[in-house]
Amino acid sequence: MDDLSRRLDQIDSKLDKLSDAVSRLAMIEERMTHQSSNLSRQDERLDEQEKRIRQLEFQSSKRGVVLNYFERFGWVVLTATIGLLSYFLRG
Repeated sequence: MDDLSRRLDQIDSKLDKLSDAVSRLAMIEERMTHQSSNLSRQDERLDEQEKRIRQLEFQSSKRGVVLNYFERFGWVVLTATIGLLSYFLRG
């Protein structure tokens, strides 16, 4: 009888350990799920920021082209003005 009681105590302690392990696994699984959802949200944010950066780069390149044309036009006007001034001051 004493042997049976000891064995039942061992089984009980093993069941307690198993119950603790299952509880820990559940907590770990919950943490992993939470981290996975956080990673998904951060990935979506990163994708959105990447799209915004591409749009800004495209707009910046378009502005650069437009500003380049304005600069060239300005140089043409300045050169023509200097040419006309020198023509009228000479003659």
